[in-house]
Amino acid sequence: MANTLYRPLLQTVTIYSTTLRFARYYGRWMHRNPAKVILPFEPKENIQLRKEKVIELDSNGFKNTTKKETSQQGNETLEESSHTKINFKEVKYKKETVLKKRLFYLSQKKVFDDNNEIIFEKLKDNDSKISSLFVKLKSKKERLRNNQIMVEGWRMIVDGLEAKCNLQYILFSHKEDLNNIRPFMPKTGVQIYKIPYKEMELCSDVETCPGVVGVFEMPSPDKIKRFSKPLPLQFLCDNIRVPGNLGAILRAAVGVGCEKVLVSKGCVDIWDSKVLRSAAGAHFRLPIYPSIEWEEMPQHLPSDTSLFIADSNTDFPENKTEEISKVGSEIPVLPYYGVDFAALNHVTLIIGGETESVSEMSYRLGVNSNGLRLHIPLHKGVDSLNTGMAAAVIAFEIRKQLTQAAAKAKLDRQAVKT
Repeated sequence: MANTLYRPLLQTVTIYSTTLRFARYYGRWMHRNPAKVILPFEPKENIQLRKEKVIELDSNGFKNTTKKETSQQGNETLEESSHTKINFKEVKYKKETVLKKRLFYLSQKKVFDDNNEIIFEKLKDNDSKISSLFVKLKSKKERLRNNQIMVEGWRMIVDGLEAKCNLQYILFSHKEDLNNIRPFMPKTGVQIYKIPYKEMELCSDVETCPGVVGVFEMPSPDKIKRFSKPLPLQFLCDNIRVPGNLGAILRAAVGVGCEKVLVSKGCVDIWDSKVLRSAAGAHFRLPIYPSIEWEEMPQHLPSDTSLFIADSNTDFPENKTEEISKVGSEIPVLPYYGVDFAALNHVTLIIGGETESVSEMSYRLGVNSNGLRLHIPLHKGVDSLNTGMAAAVIAFEIRKQLTQAAAKAKLDRQAVKT
């Protein structure tokens, strides 16, 4: 009785399982080989189908073609390898010739190569060439022994090249630093080195290193190139110990058109880096005679010169010695604009330092030369001016009077001709 009841149910289960089995089987093949692919609808004008060429290969044809292709590929690789060997030899030969030529140019101290590119030698950190060069340039004795000076920044280097000074070395960190110097550089005689910027910062005297340094032969006063005729005026520096003050005086001397500058022994070194920087290229445009003994000073003065001492004090203060006060009081004092400089043949202006002021030897020279002391009247409560500023004020007053007298004489000559 139970078997008769469950028999229809078993038949339905078996039919359902067989139908699922057939559906899975036929569905698998339909998925592998679909009869139709339904794409999203697009207008017929925008339909662009790509046609591909299908090549059917048999097993025999495939084997034959692969053999041919492999043989052809092998021949091509052999040809390419032979070509690469030839090209490698050519490239190696070219590199060797370029290197030999470069080394030859460096030995001859040439600046430009055949392609008009700057030739330089790249150095690494802590190179002995650069360290020894910087050590020599930092020492005063070594500077004088090697007759070399160092300037920082492209402007100072250009000033030296424009004055036809002998440039020996250029040290730089970036190629862009040479762009401003390139038009003024000579073709030969300069050794150029590229060094790391950190190495340059260690040897620089400036807070922000400019990145380029030039080493010149110390210019001789007799070989200074003049851009115009100088005035019959010269400075005599006495007791100037501050580098910035001496540089300011030299800069004022160039600006006014001085004939030369005499620096007595005891002043700061004129080739000190701070003096060079504050003078802004005056060393290359002005004859400067350093470390002159007072016994030799009269030999540097023209016979027809008139001597003046820039003195801020009309009365000698208590801190002056009796000897200086006695000698200095013998020299009369006038305001700087109270002298007719145009009537004089030549003028020598003595400028003292701010701390030490004018020495006894300057006063004695003034007494022996019948000189005068020049005073700059100042506002009440102001004791004195900076040394460089005082020199500029007096020097440009002398220039004004001389140029006015020259212009007047020229007009008088033209009036006589007419």
